[in-house]
Amino acid sequence: MILKKNKYLALFITFIILASCSTTSKNLEINSPEPETRDSKDFKEIMDYQSYSLYDLETIQRIIEIDILDEKQLRDAKLLKNNYQKILSKKKYSLELKLDQQYSKEIIELIYKLNLPVKILWSEKKQSSLPENLLTDKINGFCSSIYDDAIDSINKAINKKSNSILVIYSKEYEFIIKDLKSNNSNFMTVEYDSTNFQEFSAKVFGINFSEKRFKKISNLNPNQNLNFIPRSRSDLNQVIILLRPQEYKSMIPALRYHGDNHFEYFNFISSLENITNPLQLLDYEDSWTPISRYVTRKIQKDKLTALEKFLELGALHEWLLVEFLKQAGVQSANINGVTGSIIFQPNSCSKRIIPLQKISSDLFSS
Repeated sequence: MILKKNKYLALFITFIILASCSTTSKNLEINSPEPETRDSKDFKEIMDYQSYSLYDLETIQRIIEIDILDEKQLRDAKLLKNNYQKILSKKKYSLELKLDQQYSKEIIELIYKLNLPVKILWSEKKQSSLPENLLTDKINGFCSSIYDDAIDSINKAINKKSNSILVIYSKEYEFIIKDLKSNNSNFMTVEYDSTNFQEFSAKVFGINFSEKRFKKISNLNPNQNLNFIPRSRSDLNQVIILLRPQEYKSMIPALRYHGDNHFEYFNFISSLENITNPLQLLDYEDSWTPISRYVTRKIQKDKLTALEKFLELGALHEWLLVEFLKQAGVQSANINGVTGSIIFQPNSCSKRIIPLQKISSDLFSS
């Protein structure tokens, strides 16, 4: 069955899934648009491994021939060319899925965008290839979950500092605290159990204590006017925030208001789960967030206007990619993935590295 890219694609995909669920076995063959109908991509976009075209090979070859690359860049470019040749030369890819696979619609849409000939085999006997939660659970082919990789990035950052660390967490994320590793023994935790972000922030930073102390001093001599600026506690250096997605928008501004620029703030990846528009990231200004360079590059180029469920879709794409790289016989690949940088090796699990990026207005200008 050949799918042609048109305005009826979404409806047609839905029909296929419904049809497949009514049979014991259903094969679906997806051939994407011919290369000449696709837009050309620059070198960085090709390294994203998001879709494939003969034009991509031409672009890589031009970059190699221009002779402007250093030794490492040239090596990476040649590896990329070799990988694309293997990927494009394979006549057919196959994917076996459970008949009622949870992410069937999303998987078919992603395969279509890859521009590769893929045959999907639906089976009632097939065990689900994917976990129910794509963020908290490890996906087949990867060394660890997205949550674990995000914690690993935070651990690398906090161990560079020697001062005390404060962890603010919601009850749902208490289980993550044990995975935070610090060489510093002064590691404090406090649960967010309030509905008032300003009051909570003033309390954890000691602003309330500072104000009470000022009132006591003022009462010693009521006739004397004293200048007073409440001070936040000085025994902290870094603050790690493990909250529900909807809580970040109010918590980070409140912390910055009372803590000013005295602290470094590190958000967990849950801070991205409730984002629908890239501009909402500005609520996290001056805080560090686990977010891929793929995403920030797309934001800067105005090629990413929505972020809803982008982590889940990115995880699905990267799972598909690992499956197809194995079938193509690719020996190694460094991928600018949606969730992070992916290091692929066929005989071992794929490692994901999620960079911590400081959120600022510069994120929205190239």
